[in-house]
Amino acid sequence: MNSNLRFARVFRVCGWLLLLEALFLLLPMCVSLAYGEDDWWTFLAAAVSAGAVGGGAAYFLRGCPSRLNRLDAFLLTTMVWVLFSGFGMIPFMAGSLGADAAGAFFETMSGFTTTGATVIADVESQTRGLLFWRSLIQWIGGLGIVLFILAVLPALNRDGGISMFNAEMTGISHDKLHPRIRQTAKSLWEVYGVLTAVLALLLWLGPMDFFDSVCQSMTTMSTGGFSTRNDSIAGFGSRYVAAAVTLFMLVGGVNFTLIYNMSRGDFSSLRRNTVVKVYAGTVAAIYAVLAVSLAFQGNEWDWTDFLLRPMFLIASAITTTGFSYGGFEAWGPVALTLVFVMMLTGACAGSTTGAVKLDRFTALARHARNEVMLGLYPNRMMHVDVNGRMLNEGQMSRISAFIVLYLALILAGTLVLAACGFSFTDSLFATTSCIGNNGLGYGATGGSFSVIPSGAKWMLSALMLVGRLELFTVIALFIPSFWKK
Repeated sequence: MNSNLRFARVFRVCGWLLLLEALFLLLPMCVSLAYGEDDWWTFLAAAVSAGAVGGGAAYFLRGCPSRLNRLDAFLLTTMVWVLFSGFGMIPFMAGSLGADAAGAFFETMSGFTTTGATVIADVESQTRGLLFWRSLIQWIGGLGIVLFILAVLPALNRDGGISMFNAEMTGISHDKLHPRIRQTAKSLWEVYGVLTAVLALLLWLGPMDFFDSVCQSMTTMSTGGFSTRNDSIAGFGSRYVAAAVTLFMLVGGVNFTLIYNMSRGDFSSLRRNTVVKVYAGTVAAIYAVLAVSLAFQGNEWDWTDFLLRPMFLIASAITTTGFSYGGFEAWGPVALTLVFVMMLTGACAGSTTGAVKLDRFTALARHARNEVMLGLYPNRMMHVDVNGRMLNEGQMSRISAFIVLYLALILAGTLVLAACGFSFTDSLFATTSCIGNNGLGYGATGGSFSVIPSGAKWMLSALMLVGRLELFTVIALFIPSFWKK
């Protein structure tokens, strides 16, 4: 059957976007040249490849209108993330790392989706250019590739921008700060950029050098989790660094629209925001349970470590950042269970975090409360509201479907890894970590994900993408009616 998707228009826009990625690739090339490293040519090769394909598509399809409908936006959004990862993996394959295709794609998709799972066992042996590229792709993917594109390409503001915005943004509903999508995207990126710069300055004032502070700030604000040290944040041996990173991870878990409003002096939006209150309460409650558990284990930490280490783990897990500040494996089953729960819940929608999001769990909890109350008072009128907005039946059905699909994908991924010979706990943890864009490893993947077979790496890479685009945008492409006229 004829497709109602205008492929030429989608490919033309993809061409523009690949030209933009080619420019991104020149930045790590400059870093490599500045440090006198030999792998600068790998970034140039990737940039030339992306530029040639993108320029060719933009040129030969220049006569096609660029206006996109909703279905086009779904296809384009998914294609952009795959294409960016496809060309972005070239330095991981051609450089000193010498990763195979599965490993290189896994690393790049992990970066763009801000998952933070890595196949690199010895990060500190890698070149500065490659480490900067890992950090940059996480920073770009933090708010979203498409959101960045909407901020810099005015044409897309009128040509399907709202559809692309909705296809990539997370949460139950999507707020626009301004009537024009491009201005909304620019405002969000301004807040994101300022917070990144502030953190970089704070880290630079501490024990970090300039390079590490820039890389670490990008992967913190994006809640991505790639580090320039093998031992992650613990590798810097500084409580100051750990405290600063903890604070900004927690900030990264807040809806950036809310942060923007507060930066403009609108604090009333904070008072009306239900999910932020749930977020703060969840962090406090989990800290209390974890602190009691650790106290009963007889840890001989001083009060600073007792405050900092559990809070760092909570911030890293609930914001799906995946940084580590010393291993939590020895903290007992309570800590492991809490980490797993936080990997499922995530933080606030509209943030840079992954997982299901507290917004959906808040809505489900209120819906469950209403169902109980209706059993007692059948004639009572009940509704579910989140952040002062009443959710209709269609939105509640979508939330329920999302969680069912999410858990089904976790089950499928767990079965695949179990078939590869991994234990149930390791398989479940790795799958949940990837689809939730968390990146934390445990057991077999505690060191790196390099132990995962190539076929399973492709599967986990797909789960990262599906999780980052919140299921429906990608899954819709596999429905036959999507392709029918």
